[in-house]
Amino acid sequence: MLSVWVKFVATLKALLQEIAASRKGVKPSFEAVHVIKTFLILYENEPMGRNTLSKMLGLSITSTRTLIRRMREWSLVNVDVIGGCYLTERGREVATKILNTVPKVCDVSKVLGEDLRLAGYAWASLIRHGVPLIEKIGIINVRDRVIAYGSKAALIVFISNGQAYIPPDYSLNEMKYGSLKRLREFLVASDKDAILVSFSEDVTKAERALLNVIIDLFLDS
Repeated sequence: MLSVWVKFVATLKALLQEIAASRKGVKPSFEAVHVIKTFLILYENEPMGRNTLSKMLGLSITSTRTLIRRMREWSLVNVDVIGGCYLTERGREVATKILNTVPKVCDVSKVLGEDLRLAGYAWASLIRHGVPLIEKIGIINVRDRVIAYGSKAALIVFISNGQAYIPPDYSLNEMKYGSLKRLREFLVASDKDAILVSFSEDVTKAERALLNVIIDLFLDS
């Protein structure tokens, strides 16, 4: 199994795509974003029954069962008949890799005030040491990618000298937007970290757009 793992999963991104891939011409109802969510949910809450997991993923029981089966094929999760689903040692290694780059992904709708409320719902991710990475990819490119995935608006925030600001203009900082300070403190962001925020009138769309961009741009960087 290890040789198969090394051959087909050179990067975490490839692993996510493999689990969510079509088989025999049939595309599963879950996506790579659901695989990411499964890692993050189980890392914090294992063991967990499939009913509870399906509700947190927003998937049917049947789709969740298929997702878990595929992750078991890669030795990422196991299922205890009493306790429920939990990550294997290899699964926790993958989850740790995700968290090393993106330690927090969460709903920040109630953290942001009217000064930066661009839609009804907002999901944010802390990207550890993300400033040079986003500068390399391009601020506009990252923002446009979030919107292309269905977000109504996107916000990129950099941390420098203990303050959050909206690049490239350092004057657009916590002194002007109090929400930036609350966001920095809520996500426990440090210098050189970046924060990516996805906005939508639909909470699921806000989260989905954010996770898709994380998969595309950051997890295999």
